[in-house]
Amino acid sequence: MDSQEKPVNAQESLDIIHEMITRAKGNIQESAFYFLLWGWIIIAGSMGHYLLLTYSSVAHPELAWLIILIGIAASVVQGIRDRKTQGSSTYLTRIYTTVWVTFLINYFIILFFIAKINFYITPLVLVMAASSTYLSGSIIKFNPLKWGAVFIWLMAIASFLVVLPYQLLLTAAAVLIGYLVPGYILQNKGG
Repeated sequence: MDSQEKPVNAQESLDIIHEMITRAKGNIQESAFYFLLWGWIIIAGSMGHYLLLTYSSVAHPELAWLIILIGIAASVVQGIRDRKTQGSSTYLTRIYTTVWVTFLINYFIILFFIAKINFYITPLVLVMAASSTYLSGSIIKFNPLKWGAVFIWLMAIASFLVVLPYQLLLTAAAVLIGYLVPGYILQNKGG
């Protein structure tokens, strides 16, 4: 110990622990933004694709998914804001971020080879989303996310058994229950 440093007394130790817990709770509640953002983006993309595919003669109804670009931009902006307000990242934040970066890497690999799997990526993306959501719920010790992930897995299984238009409806249901419900609970969770 440096001669300039003084030992921390019991009250200071409790204050430090309390500050760390408060900071972790804030970080956890901030993650609600991403579940809500992506829940609404995915519902819009799914329903847009479904409606264009089913009720229009648009040549490329999958272009409804371009709405994801808004989600990416909003996530980047929010991530920069979060980093500025949080200062240094915690171990929990780094693990949490790694889970979702892994999801994105997997997603882009699937997109790159989309033609090889006849453009049917919905069940695979739902499986990955469920895994990342379950891990997120486990990391932040938030059971509604874990239960949401179980529902997403069930919708992924169902998606393997139906054709594309119904896969899009199952995707919308999956994120409604798996992202939005836990996201709103998390957002409103008292600290």
